[in-house]
Amino acid sequence: MSRALLSPFFLLVVLCPFAFPQSAVAQSFEERVIDVGNVGITITNAGFVGEGNVRNNPTGPPSFEYPLDSGVEHLFEAGLWVGAVRSDGVITVRTAAQTSSGGYAPGAAGYEFAQSAPIFERSTLPERDAFTVSAISHQDYLSSMVDTATVLPGTLIEMPDIQGQLGMKVNVETYAWNFPFTEYFAILNFDIINISSQNWDSVFVGMLHDIVVRNVNTTTDAGGAFFNKNGIGFIDSLNASYGFNAGGAEETINTYGAMVFLGAEWLDPSTGQRRYFHPDVAEEYISDGYAAPFVNPRWWSFSGGTAELSRPGDDQAKYERMSTPFPNPDNYPTAEEFEQAQTDWYDRLRTDGQISLGNWIGLTPVGPFPTVAAGDTLQVTFALVAALKPEEFQGQTGKIIDNAESQALLANNIFWAERTYSGEDNNRNGKLDPGEDVNSNGRLDRYLIPEPPPAPQTRVVFESTTGDSGQQQNRVIIYWDRSPEVVFDPVSGRQDFEGYRIYRSNPGDDQSGNILDEATIIAQYDRVGNRTGFNNGFDDVLLSEPVVFPDDTTSYWYRFEAENLLNGWQYLFTVTSFDEGDVDAGLPSFESSRVSNATRVFPGSPAAANGTRKVGVYPNPYRVNAAWDGSTNRTRKLNFYNLPAEAEVRIYTLAGEIVSEFDHSADDYTGDIRWYDNFSADNRVLPGGEHSWDILSENGLNIAGGLYLYSVRDKETGDIQKGKFVIIK
Repeated sequence: MSRALLSPFFLLVVLCPFAFPQSAVAQSFEERVIDVGNVGITITNAGFVGEGNVRNNPTGPPSFEYPLDSGVEHLFEAGLWVGAVRSDGVITVRTAAQTSSGGYAPGAAGYEFAQSAPIFERSTLPERDAFTVSAISHQDYLSSMVDTATVLPGTLIEMPDIQGQLGMKVNVETYAWNFPFTEYFAILNFDIINISSQNWDSVFVGMLHDIVVRNVNTTTDAGGAFFNKNGIGFIDSLNASYGFNAGGAEETINTYGAMVFLGAEWLDPSTGQRRYFHPDVAEEYISDGYAAPFVNPRWWSFSGGTAELSRPGDDQAKYERMSTPFPNPDNYPTAEEFEQAQTDWYDRLRTDGQISLGNWIGLTPVGPFPTVAAGDTLQVTFALVAALKPEEFQGQTGKIIDNAESQALLANNIFWAERTYSGEDNNRNGKLDPGEDVNSNGRLDRYLIPEPPPAPQTRVVFESTTGDSGQQQNRVIIYWDRSPEVVFDPVSGRQDFEGYRIYRSNPGDDQSGNILDEATIIAQYDRVGNRTGFNNGFDDVLLSEPVVFPDDTTSYWYRFEAENLLNGWQYLFTVTSFDEGDVDAGLPSFESSRVSNATRVFPGSPAAANGTRKVGVYPNPYRVNAAWDGSTNRTRKLNFYNLPAEAEVRIYTLAGEIVSEFDHSADDYTGDIRWYDNFSADNRVLPGGEHSWDILSENGLNIAGGLYLYSVRDKETGDIQKGKFVIIK
């Protein structure tokens, strides 16, 4: 998931009174994808997140996609802003992203940080290659950048605004988990290090964000029409700037995407101690003679707008946006007048997208940090959080609604992001109070939360038998291992495994774009003799000896058979584990993620050997817009079945003209038409004897209705089978 910009070159740096000289081997620009949970977020080693071209390249890396593989995106681009007053009195703002129609471009104005390290991955999951005991989450990404380079590393491209340097190194860490209560968000942690010889004063740190909520698979809007349908808002109690699709005509699930400030720590020069910085502790700062910490949500028009609603053009204007609220209470004679102005402003942000005026650029800054001395580190932490609107706010009529009820799931997901960040800090005061040191190590630990057992390792196998009537019967077999049963909870210290749940979606659930949440429990097996679960034991699925497959070292101890599935339809299966919980302590039973081993399964015929089964086509006749089709002529699907393991398929008109031809390989085929890009994902398995055709000619044109012929040649034996099918339009 990385890409090099140009050939290697040495990093050149500027020498100025406000920055230490930097010298290092040139580091290429890189990007990676956070995808361990149910969000997909592209991060970089240059301080910005998102994929600016996601609208034009929906099959590429996600920008801020939720649910994963749904096509519903929530962000064009976002990036770090750091503003301060230098010791020479100059106000400067260093930015990792800028309001731009094209997103990131090497050396472009506003992209003022240069990558200084590659992206390094860590994981707490033992089954992942990146496993290490030093990891924080299931998927950590670590990188660093500086604002002191004169040219872009590896190039001769001059960095923008060299004179505005603060003298800064930023170590960036992102954290993501796949627990059910954490799979909706990713945490972005910035350690901002003053590597200059001078102090920074009145510091503000924020995230610029172009939150755009649209389904890139199904929308037909392009250009400005894609970006202007959004409703925007701010939840003061949660320090969350959010967006939602308020005007898009495409059928899609209704969701929220949010940028949330979680907390900060800085070194207080009056005490020499690190100190928690958050609006929740504002009174402490006021009593110590400091300005109260506050989060200051700002928005401006992408194009147009005047005064405070126009794009800030220089560092002075950018700093004023970071540090001055809008509406500004100082401009209103009474509190009532200010509150009315603020209400009117938020109503406008919420509703502009309904009339295609919602192309707002957002900024969520926090400050003022009184000072960051030379050599000190300022730590600021944000989260990207996504959520569904509740069921009653789905559909076209639910798009425009934005109230406390429609925000309920968003508020819950933000709570879990805050809870995860707080760790042992239950009352969110930044101190280790009596009773909070759950692991007895004498320090306040963040990111320490009760954990469910991990999801088991699974394997899906197709099985075909011949029934008494001679009919072929196809089944899906799910195997899983015992790994969750021996894991200790990091908080309680107990092996508290309780049981397993099997989930399955229904035919057609993939059309909603949220097949994972549509899946429901079809079976549960758990320990006997306690107050949790069904107490039905494991005898129905436990094997007497484990199964080991030739290409897999995992020992699979459990087997579940799924029958009566419809050929050609997509089903999602997932197996979770859950713990016992503690009824007396009020601790609920926690369940593992439904994402980590989710597999999309297409039941059907296995590869046929030596022409033993008749090749066929379904549905036959095929009617345009069959039940599983998408809404466009590029997302249609007709299936060939009982194909040999290696086959050549040709489709003809009655006149003998070749309409289309393709090769089939049972070992490699996982779907190669647009339908799979739009409605499926990489975590899919097909039975081996089936191949989908998009009903387009070799040059990608629609074909007419009528009778068509086909031939299938077995590449191993040379045998040829022939048949026909009808297309009705």
